[in-house]
Amino acid sequence: MARVSKKPEIRRQEMIDASLELFSSKGYEQTAVSDIVKKLGVAQGTFYYHFKTKSDIMTAIIDSLVTEKVNTIRVLTDSNLTTEEKIHKLIWAEEPSEEESKMLEFLHHENNAFIHQKVLVQTVQQSVPYVIRILEQGVAEGIFRIQHLQETAEILLMGIHFMFDPGIFIWSEDTLKHKKLAFQQVVERMLGDCFAFSQR
Repeated sequence: MARVSKKPEIRRQEMIDASLELFSSKGYEQTAVSDIVKKLGVAQGTFYYHFKTKSDIMTAIIDSLVTEKVNTIRVLTDSNLTTEEKIHKLIWAEEPSEEESKMLEFLHHENNAFIHQKVLVQTVQQSVPYVIRILEQGVAEGIFRIQHLQETAEILLMGIHFMFDPGIFIWSEDTLKHKKLAFQQVVERMLGDCFAFSQR
């Protein structure tokens, strides 16, 4: 049977998708390159044409997930929403997309904890400049009083990405809502007494 030839970008994405599925079910360390090529029905050399090592494909997955998370905040920053609305959306994030849900399933596998940590750290670091812009908008409008923009942005992001990560803490829907409301109140105080979220 003739081997099906595919465009490099399509084959590369197939390898990422197959690896993601295997890393989600077995864990990164327990998955071998041979498992990936076997799942796709391709030769081992095909893998090494696109990726030098298994670590490279992991880097591609991490970059994809971090980029998606950071872009959500970047788009929010560039929107015409008020400062209050931007902070509210930052805390009350929307449900993840189907693709992001697959990646989160992989991250939350008990054998992938070190990768999960890398994603959280990179997401916070890359998101800080965008959150600073939101904070600067609030300062310019006179609704925030902030002396340390960088650290305030880091604290806000670490709280959101750690406390509300379902792979770290498993809350019921009601408990999660309660904790987000409490976090919102803490943010109000942190950003300045003259700033308060309207009732939602």
